[in-house]
Amino acid sequence: MASELRVNTLKDASGNNSVATSTVAEGTAKSWTYIIGDGSPTVADSFNTASLTDQGVAQIQSNFTNNMNNDDFCFVTFVQENAFIAVAQELTTTSGRIRTTASVLSVSHSTTAQADIDGRNHIVTGDLA
Repeated sequence: MASELRVNTLKDASGNNSVATSTVAEGTAKSWTYIIGDGSPTVADSFNTASLTDQGVAQIQSNFTNNMNNDDFCFVTFVQENAFIAVAQELTTTSGRIRTTASVLSVSHSTTAQADIDGRNHIVTGDLA
């Protein structure tokens, strides 16, 4: 027998219904961004994404509307461009990841070098602040 739950608003124990408290399942994405445009990236659709910052060739930063609790969250990025055999990865330096509680930064590569590639995705799971 299947059960069904229908509600208009979910609130925490104090009666708050903010994004940080109304996301019930811990495993759901806390931020996702579908980015289009190769050279002039724009947000095609998103959740908990305030803006993008173009950091240079192949480097795009998604800035969160609501911050993460810490910088140890899970971040996945990939591209879905048909014209390229391409890959996107979290941008790192010799000192580690470039992610903060407020944003994530990724870099995309074509078959031979860093390249602006259309159809990038950023997905973040973890705990909101």
